[in-house]
Amino acid sequence: MDFDRLVENNGVYLYQDNNINTITIRLNFMGGLSNRDCAIDDLLCYYLAMTNKNFKNDNEITQRSKELYSLNLFFSNEYCSKQKYITVDINLISPESIDVDYYKDAFEFIRQIIKEPDFTNEEMFKIIKRKYLAQRRADLSDIDEYVDSMYNQTVTPEKNRKYDYATDMRYITRVVNSITLDELKKEYEYMINNYHSGFVYGKISEDRFNEFVDSMSLLRTKQEVTYERDVPTIEGETEIDVDGEQSYIYVTYDMDQVSFAQLRLLRKLLNSSVGLCYQILREKGGLVYSSSASILYYLKKMYFYGEIDKDKKEQFIKGVEEIVRLLQDKDVLNNFLERAKVEMLIDEVYISEDADKIVNEVLDSYVLKLYEGLNRTEVNHQILDETADSLYNVTKSLKRKNVFMARGMDNE
Repeated sequence: MDFDRLVENNGVYLYQDNNINTITIRLNFMGGLSNRDCAIDDLLCYYLAMTNKNFKNDNEITQRSKELYSLNLFFSNEYCSKQKYITVDINLISPESIDVDYYKDAFEFIRQIIKEPDFTNEEMFKIIKRKYLAQRRADLSDIDEYVDSMYNQTVTPEKNRKYDYATDMRYITRVVNSITLDELKKEYEYMINNYHSGFVYGKISEDRFNEFVDSMSLLRTKQEVTYERDVPTIEGETEIDVDGEQSYIYVTYDMDQVSFAQLRLLRKLLNSSVGLCYQILREKGGLVYSSSASILYYLKKMYFYGEIDKDKKEQFIKGVEEIVRLLQDKDVLNNFLERAKVEMLIDEVYISEDADKIVNEVLDSYVLKLYEGLNRTEVNHQILDETADSLYNVTKSLKRKNVFMARGMDNE
């Protein structure tokens, strides 16, 4: 993507692409008024999508979206360290592609849903709570989801945990049922007055783009976005038992400061088809069904994950230790580095030719400004300039913090 082509209006960026027939919009708002974990934001996302001053119920909202050629509008929230975001994703067929001018109606519908919620509908709020709890119960019935939540709530001190990591449905139900519509309204008022950033991508003229931004009357946040780094995690080793034959293991390391260019290179070094996780843990050791390494940028953590047999815990830990030793060898780093750079350049070509990948890669990273002021092109230049010496300054800081294992108990 050529970032020189971006058009900006009130913090919303436009990238025109006439080769596709759709328009994708993402608007990011800051959350943060509540201290009730992220449960309020979860419910708020459900509520905004299902009730409104202009529609009697969610069926009317759905019907109107269908009339607008299946315009899709979706609310979600996420945390980057301790900063909360509420995100609105919108997808619609470009009116220019079907020779039907419904821009005005589409923009008005989007504005109504985002800016005219009805915080008096107690009956709908009860329905939303039931739907939300049913979804949480379904999520936790998935063993991968459950284990990931258990890892996070086990190794992270309580004051740093997110509500998302809760696995006790009685606790979840108690928190959700205690939330009031007034709390939702306060969180919404905070959100709507703290618009952060946005992106419009697709087949749309600059005039129409400006019309959309003006119709939304977005209020830019005056807050400086800050992220808490170096969140502590519990030390030592922990095991829990889970149903099933499969076992899961996480090995967490602390690390010093890492740039986004270095983060992306390390991911490629570890997780590509020729990466160290595959070579050491699967090809050499035969230890895993699948494995990967994740770098938590704002928390200054790296963890290695594997799906293993229950009796291969120690072998997996030794395999991870071998990977870390290789990451701390400048000759190895230098050999892998050139190959990783080539693969990343190829990735960029694929991304630039795939609308879905542009949306996923660019909207997720650029709009939230997780590159700390650098756009994707500038980060790619940094990647090409990266050396084994500078990457070594990061990898030499890796220190193991904890081991978490969910041990399959079937056929004991």
